[in-house]
Parts: sequence; C-alpha cells; structure tokens
Amino acid sequence: MTKADSFNRDVVFIGAGNLATSLSVAFFNAGWRVVQVYSRTYQSAATLANRLNAEPTATLNSLIPDAQLYVVALPDSVIQTVAEQLPSLKGFLVHTSGSTSIEVLSVADVLGYGVFYPLQTFSKARLVEFKNVTVCIEGNSQATLNALSSIAQVITSSVVALDSEKRRWLHLAAVFASNFTNHMLAAAYRIAEQNGVDFKIFEPLVRETVSKAFLANPKDFQTGPAVRFDQQTMEQHLSMLGFSDLELQNIYKELSLSIQNFAQSKK
Repeated sequence: MTKADSFNRDVVFIGAGNLATSLSVAFFNAGWRVVQVYSRTYQSAATLANRLNAEPTATLNSLIPDAQLYVVALPDSVIQTVAEQLPSLKGFLVHTSGSTSIEVLSVADVLGYGVFYPLQTFSKARLVEFKNVTVCIEGNSQATLNALSSIAQVITSSVVALDSEKRRWLHLAAVFASNFTNHMLAAAYRIAEQNGVDFKIFEPLVRETVSKAFLANPKDFQTGPAVRFDQQTMEQHLSMLGFSDLELQNIYKELSLSIQNFAQSKK
C-alpha cells in the first residue's frame, strides 16, 4: 500500500514536547486519529492527549500495537534506548531527529522504520502551519519510503527524501540558519533593553535581511562595518561592549572576522 487513503490513519506519538505538539495537531487537523500519546511523565502525555482526544500513557509496553504510524519525537540521546524498549508494533516507526541515523530504529520489531524530520523550529505556545514546512524522509526500504512520502503529503506539499548523511549536514546548516540567528536576535534584545530601546524597532530590518538572503547567496548581500572593513566603527563597538558585556564582545570579534573571511573567499 502506498496511498495514504488506504491506511487506517491511526498514529501514536512517543513524546509530548514542542515538535510532537505541532506535528500531532497537524495530523489531527488532517483527519488522522491520534490514538495515543506517550511521555515519561504522565501529566505531559495527558496534557497533549486531552487536546487530541487521545489516550495518554507513561509506559511503553502499553502502546497500542496496530496503529499505522508511530512517531518518536524525543531527544536524540534517548531515541535508540526507547526503540529497544518498544513492544512488537504492526505499523511504521519513525523518529523526527535531524542528526540521528535511521539505524537507531533497526532494533525495533515493526513493519518498517524511517525518519520524518520537519525542517522547522517548534514551541508548544505557537503551533506551526505544516503546509509550509518541508518534511525530510528516509526509509529502511523503498516500500517504507513510499509509505512515508504518502503520509507526509497528508500534512504538507513539500516532501524531500534525504539519507542520514545529507540530513546531518542539513541539520548543521539549520542550526546556523535558525538557532544562531535567534541567538543573535536575543543578543540584540539584550543590548536594546539595557539601553532603553524598543526591540520591535528592529523588525523591518530583520525582515528585509532575511528576505534578501533568499534571493541568492546571502554572502552577496552582507552589509555592516565588518564587510566594509570599517575598523574605526568596529573598535568603537568593541569598546562599548567591553564596558557592559565581555561575552558579546567576543562574539562580535569572531563574527566580524568570519564575515571578513567570507567576503574574501571565492565561494
């Protein structure tokens, strides 16, 4: 079977955190039945399960065995341990990690196993609209890959098949694109707040910066004192940070040097 419509449309979530919350709601809204939510903490499982009319559980050996899909949305460090503890399951088992190999699930007794990695940042307080999210998939067989592709297309039109090695590099790049970008905004927030400036004043600047970045190579749109090799302004900034935040001073130095190195490179 390769068509999602031929599935029983039952899904179990193993995990109840940020990603599991948005992904489970996406499946629920697409007409799938979230039959069960597992979390090591029963209350966490119950909080998400109540939202989905699902059954909460805090024990892996009580998982419903005949769902179509089992989604392990847990920290990378525990995925294999959890897979080893799973009972025999009749459906497909996937994890949602960007940097963990597909092979950590090979220890499980399941119909097929793979990866279902949404390239997005998640938080419980802000649900993600999945139709705009790319889901990266991998399967232990072509049949599994076909099935996961059909399942993914239930919630998004953007599905990409990537092996574990390419997905690891994608995840690394995503850390720079999302996590580090957010940290830089947090640094800007700190400086602005400490000096009586409303952080929202930066919103048009940030939106324009990100918008331009996707027109071509972002390196080609770099602006600021570092790319101009404006040493006088950079020294002034470093001096200002030296009085207030040595950690940000070091970040400023390293990032400025990296910008200059990128500017001088041919790639």
